Amino acid sequence: MNPYGIQLRQPLAGDIIGTKIAIAAIGTAFEASYGWRLLNGGTTVAEGYFQAGSMGLLESFVHQADVSTDYSGPATLRVFGDDPSGESEGTDLVEIPVVVLAGITGYQPHQVAAGDNLTKLAEQYGATVDN
Repeated sequence: MNPYGIQLRQPLAGDIIGTKIAIAAIGTAFEASYGWRLLNGGTTVAEGYFQAGSMGLLESFVHQADVSTDYSGPATLRVFGDDPSGESEGTDLVEIPVVVLAGITGYQPHQVAAGDNLTKLAEQYGATVDN
């Protein structure tokens, strides 16, 4: 591993991605542009870009992004240093397997009570039984 490249800390392999994604890493760059993609095979199901870093120092950064996709299933999260020319994904490519669940907003703690069922819970939390 390149000690000056992107060292992804979050999400971890197997994590669930919903309507938002928090990307936490250690990297080095001077006001670097980073990109991320969620891939299902060779198909991009969601993507975005952000800036982080300062003065070329090795430092941690966190970016939260909205994920807009109808796809649910296994995927690969690809995080990379952006190529300003736009010709490639750039440098320091990192990939991890994740699971995408379209529309999920996060974990909702719920104490199961008598009379609970999936339809009732979906209505209560603004979801659908399918999701």
